[in-house]
Amino acid sequence: MISYSATADDVAKVRFSVSPLGETVYSFRTLASAPRRSRHQPWVDDILGRLKTVDLRALRAVIPPTGYVPDFLTPAPMGTPVSVDSELEVVRATDPAHFVDEIAWMVGDTGTPSAWRRDAAPLHRKMLDEPEKAIEQITQLLRAYWKLALEPYWQRLHGGLVTDIRSRMRLMESSGAASVFSALNERIGWREDRLTVRSSYHFEESLGGQGIVLVPSVFCGPEVLTMLPPLQSMVVYPRPGAAGIWRHGGEDRGSPLAALLGGVRAAVLEALVMPASTGELAAQVDVTPGAISQHVSVLRGCDLVTSHRSGQRVIHSLTETGEALLRGAVRSDARSL
Repeated sequence: MISYSATADDVAKVRFSVSPLGETVYSFRTLASAPRRSRHQPWVDDILGRLKTVDLRALRAVIPPTGYVPDFLTPAPMGTPVSVDSELEVVRATDPAHFVDEIAWMVGDTGTPSAWRRDAAPLHRKMLDEPEKAIEQITQLLRAYWKLALEPYWQRLHGGLVTDIRSRMRLMESSGAASVFSALNERIGWREDRLTVRSSYHFEESLGGQGIVLVPSVFCGPEVLTMLPPLQSMVVYPRPGAAGIWRHGGEDRGSPLAALLGGVRAAVLEALVMPASTGELAAQVDVTPGAISQHVSVLRGCDLVTSHRSGQRVIHSLTETGEALLRGAVRSDARSL
């Protein structure tokens, strides 16, 4: 059991975020498990041929099929929106001594398969001898894997994750953070100012006033994953109905507005669950700032989005009409699960 003690300050600092790099790591782990692969079979079938073009052995050596995954690979996403490039730079900046400690901890973790430890042992020794070189290699492989396996599907995946966040934020606004914790997953509980996660690992930590980041994931299930202090505390939970995102011949169940508005405009509306600038939207939706400006202009003309200048940036947010449209999308998504 992992247990976090929380103060009122911690509860006030609860926030949601999406992690492209986290999904990259969790999806790679999914490929190592037949039961997990079967939940995402259309995606697996689509990417396996492309992955043969890259030697991913070093990445496989730091992402075991079970057990501890080094924390430096999945930093808690800070701010919003979060881009895979910004998260990869955090990985690249990993302190070599910290890298060595985490690799050594992983190698000694009995939760990882013995056959995997034996096969990866030569690579582990090399990484421990040359940590700077290993960090750079792992960063480059994560980027290569993202390009092949996640980037082509990111708009669909991101739409599903934002839909989940949007519904839980509304629950938090109406019923408080405790109700959100209890509804995240059957492995997560909240009682007497203590957040617990059922796990084979045993830790008791205090959030220490820094709050906690809650991150939905398409690929982490059935596990609930955690990050502990002194790092930014984080809980990664499975998005309900995640496997359904691949159904309907590729239709994005996570973005039900796409058929009505088009994929990019739907993605812009869903991204604006939290206000964002033109540049931030461009990074999150993966189109140019000029294209974002054109789409926002159309949405603004339909009274779905409003914009205002803040210093050198233009900040966009949803109008009441835009929020109502998204609430309808949430209800539609919930009925289809």
